[in-house]
Amino acid sequence: MRRVLDQREVKIVYQPIVDLQTHKVFAHEALARPFGPEFTNPLQLFAAAVEHSLTGELGKILREMSIEGCPDFPLFINIHPSELNEQWIIQPSDALYQHDREVYLEITEGVPLSHFHLCQTILSEVRAAASTSSSTTSAPATRNLKYIADLHPKVVKLDRDLIAGLTTDSRLFKLVSGIVVMCTQLDALVVAEGIETVQELDAVIAAGAHYGQGYLLARPAFPPPEVTWPEASKHTTKYVPPKRAQTKPGGTRR
Repeated sequence: MRRVLDQREVKIVYQPIVDLQTHKVFAHEALARPFGPEFTNPLQLFAAAVEHSLTGELGKILREMSIEGCPDFPLFINIHPSELNEQWIIQPSDALYQHDREVYLEITEGVPLSHFHLCQTILSEVRAAASTSSSTTSAPATRNLKYIADLHPKVVKLDRDLIAGLTTDSRLFKLVSGIVVMCTQLDALVVAEGIETVQELDAVIAAGAHYGQGYLLARPAFPPPEVTWPEASKHTTKYVPPKRAQTKPGGTRR
């Protein structure tokens, strides 16, 4: 682990998060990929970091690399639960506070469940330390929906378990649509992740999700990849906002 950190035997790849109305990139999620001989996937890397109490230092390095590699877009950056204990993320020197665009700290569902009060405290400190709107939070919405209200996330992610095989005529579609409505009423935007088929894409759009992410649109890559919108989608035509009503002097709005 010490060698991995010192020599940065890890790379960052990016996966676009796409506005489902305009088809434009809203943000990129930064994903760690180790390439040293001992670790073949991120889970192994973070397990070793936890074992040696190095998740804070690892997270700091990954945030530096993530922001350096994608300076022109908002970023979603994953936070490991153990980082909350080590509290590196609230240090003013963290790269989190140097990014010119918004940074969304993506926390897994287990974090608010097992570290709720610590999670709430850390997020409050991060929001207070960051410049206006530069650091917000993404949280999952698979279960335990009360935590969405308690943590006030700006973005809620619907994970692959909710999206896999989704069609507009399924019972699951009614559940997803209901979650989207609830999140919207709580002032949270919704990202549907893990979109792999045209049918899933059309279904999440019909359900009202604001953003989409998945192999169908773009695979994780470095540098940040372009988005390929499938021609087979029912929603191939890009969204065009309606014209604003015009008001003539002394007249009424038409």
